[in-house]
Amino acid sequence: MQFNYNSSTEAVASADYRKLQVRLAQAAAAYRDNPRFCVPTLACERLDAAGSQIKVVVLGVSPFAHIFFSQAQSRVHIVGVVDDFRAGTGETFYGCPFITSQDFEALNRREPIVAIHGCRTDVGRRYFKRLCLRIGVPVLSYEQSVRWLAIDPCTDARVADWGGYIVEHLESFAALSERLDDEYSRYTLYSVLLAHLTGDLEWTLAAGKPYSSLYFRSGLFTLGQNERFADCGASIAESTSAFLDATDGVFEKIWLIEPDEVNQKTLTTFIDTYRSQPSVLAKGEIELLKYAIADGDGEMPFLHEGGHNGHLLTAATGLENCRPVAIRRLDDILDQAPTLIKMDIEGAELGALKGASRYIAEARPRLAISAYHGQSDLLEIPRLIESLRGDYKIGLRHHTEDRWDTCLYFY
Repeated sequence: MQFNYNSSTEAVASADYRKLQVRLAQAAAAYRDNPRFCVPTLACERLDAAGSQIKVVVLGVSPFAHIFFSQAQSRVHIVGVVDDFRAGTGETFYGCPFITSQDFEALNRREPIVAIHGCRTDVGRRYFKRLCLRIGVPVLSYEQSVRWLAIDPCTDARVADWGGYIVEHLESFAALSERLDDEYSRYTLYSVLLAHLTGDLEWTLAAGKPYSSLYFRSGLFTLGQNERFADCGASIAESTSAFLDATDGVFEKIWLIEPDEVNQKTLTTFIDTYRSQPSVLAKGEIELLKYAIADGDGEMPFLHEGGHNGHLLTAATGLENCRPVAIRRLDDILDQAPTLIKMDIEGAELGALKGASRYIAEARPRLAISAYHGQSDLLEIPRLIESLRGDYKIGLRHHTEDRWDTCLYFY
């Protein structure tokens, strides 16, 4: 069956999730016939002809570009990274030269190449898409490139190919859809699944909300001014800053829970600055807890990189910034029950929620839980919460222009 992977226009015109449900079934059928159904035919032909000697150009620099290099450098010949601002500076990217858009065009005139999107923003992707269409270069999203090269397993689960899992669990996703509390959540679910299954990010663009709406402006619930907020994965206080905006700075308590030593310094400064502001009318308490959270106590190796990049490791490495961190259950480290729990902890959410089972079962805090780190998150997280108590409403929103920041809400 022929499937036009870049045909989400009808989804933009209507938020009727049933149309998307049909499209997902069609995409699943196409995937069963040919797992590379969503990859441009010319890219497949060039890979099949050249093998590991195929020449690839990465378009732009983002976390996806970093991950593509780490996953694909041994599988293809990456000859350049298009960045008009860095070209000519002498800088390189993983030893690969930066080139201009004009260099890219000239390279295409000399030999067959394939381009991979390495940018996160829609503006950047559209610029490069127009360029590639004009000069006749097949261009793949990061998601399509993973399937094109059969990168399985991915060392970074956040960017793995979810295609096979989605197709295998279509009935479970349909059941989750019926459990979601509002039509836009169902529309979002099918949009996200279509984006993962086809590699076409137009699906998430059709459903996506602004990044600024993440956690506290989803439209699913509002915050009061006596909240006790557990910010799990506090990072550099982005979420807490948004929480303060949403509550006009009036709250009871915030726990900043963050194991990354680099971020802890930033959070300490944040707390000191907050406490020193004379303009704050009703100061709540902010406490920094230097733990990783899970379903148990102990230690695990952690990569201390700062920002959003730090994460737990299954085994220690020889890297200088790999040092152990203490692991605790959320139930054991807070001095009172939270009214709101947010988690964005790089794939450790399910275990951390098990470690908060007493608070969830007894206090019923509202939950905002990242559900994009692993292919089973969208199914396993609701199952766990419903096993603890069954009176939550469940919502789903997507908050970026790419595959990240899909969030489950329990309220």
